[in-house]
Amino acid sequence: MPDPTNVNVIMQELVRRSNEDSRRLRSLEQRLDGIENRINNFENGMLDRNKKVNQKFAELDLSMKTVGEEMMKLSAGIEKINKQVSKFARKQDLKEIERMLDLISPIRQEFVTKDQLEEELKSAAQR
Repeated sequence: MPDPTNVNVIMQELVRRSNEDSRRLRSLEQRLDGIENRINNFENGMLDRNKKVNQKFAELDLSMKTVGEEMMKLSAGIEKINKQVSKFARKQDLKEIERMLDLISPIRQEFVTKDQLEEELKSAAQR
């Protein structure tokens, strides 16, 4: 039969080792839980940032579409204006019209009174 003190010492050593292993296992589990919590927080933060970035891209895309539509409208407007520009009177055309109006303007012409006309007609008839 084995010595009871020897068995007792062996049992104490086994219990001590078992307790030490349990303590180390609990410590590792706590560290693992802490790491998992940090990873979950990191993932949640990244998902939130990703959602915000996607939202900003959607807003930017909408803004770019709006700007594109405005550019198309401006381009069409400029095209219409360019078509109308050829119909506008040029400075030279306006000066020519002004000269023609000056030629037929009654304000710039000399008028003959009725008496002067009759005198001229009499003198022309006497000649």
